[in-house]
Amino acid sequence: MVNLNKVISFINMTYSMAKFRIFFTTLCIVLLASSTLSAQVNTVEFGKNRVQYKKFKWQYYQTRNFNTYFNQNGQELAKFVAQVAEEEAPKIEAFTEYSLQRRANIIVYNEFADLQQSNIGLGIDWQITGGATQLVNNKMVVYFNGDHAHLKKQIREGIARILTDNILFGDDLGEFAGNQALLDLPDGYVAFAGENWSTALDDELKSEILSGTYKNFYQFAFDKPLLAGHSFWHYIEEKYKKENVTYLLYLARVYKNLNRACQQICKKKFKEVLADFMEFEDDKYYKDISRRKP
Repeated sequence: MVNLNKVISFINMTYSMAKFRIFFTTLCIVLLASSTLSAQVNTVEFGKNRVQYKKFKWQYYQTRNFNTYFNQNGQELAKFVAQVAEEEAPKIEAFTEYSLQRRANIIVYNEFADLQQSNIGLGIDWQITGGATQLVNNKMVVYFNGDHAHLKKQIREGIARILTDNILFGDDLGEFAGNQALLDLPDGYVAFAGENWSTALDDELKSEILSGTYKNFYQFAFDKPLLAGHSFWHYIEEKYKKENVTYLLYLARVYKNLNRACQQICKKKFKEVLADFMEFEDDKYYKDISRRKP
């Protein structure tokens, strides 16, 4: 049985380190193929702890790997989300070398204003079943702002988040609480799995690195946690090969120690890898500037 004091201590520690949770993630699933979508009434209540200005009537489409929940006038949007999720999942599965262990839930809001009325995704969800406490994190929340590309990015990152949490911590709270060495992980890896790299991200990283604002990676990660984490995993791929990105995640879980994982892949301690990252990026962008003509 899980020690309640340890659980409370772990949760407090998790929130206190939230600014520096900047790494890892995973994804998976099988293509939609010819499976049909079936709409059903959902009995789950969402958004209990916030003031709601309208009542949501939830239904869902069930596909091979997802239950996609939608409310009034959201049928077509939900169909799009379900299809994209089934199409994107196998690609992320191949990248992360991991697959969903059970059907995941996608909650779709027609607009951002609707999402603001919900408490879904605000924190860690706990469930007591048969005397055992479990971490319930096989869901994602997405909203539509008129941009389908933005929605697709949310879906990819949502699948990555679900798989990363399951890879690192599993479903059982005992295993989750025992992995305190892994508290400084997920967000950057999730972003990297959702969108490998882009010219826009490269320009943003270049601007931050050349600004001279940051003396070390920790300052950079505190100020720009998502960009720092995303670019860190891109650096691992660039310098230590693509296959070692997922392998580093795997070793971090096995060893429950980032130093040992980094020494296995990079032959250096974690802090040394972070210092190398800053030096590598700084040198790369200064060389790029020096090669350009006025």
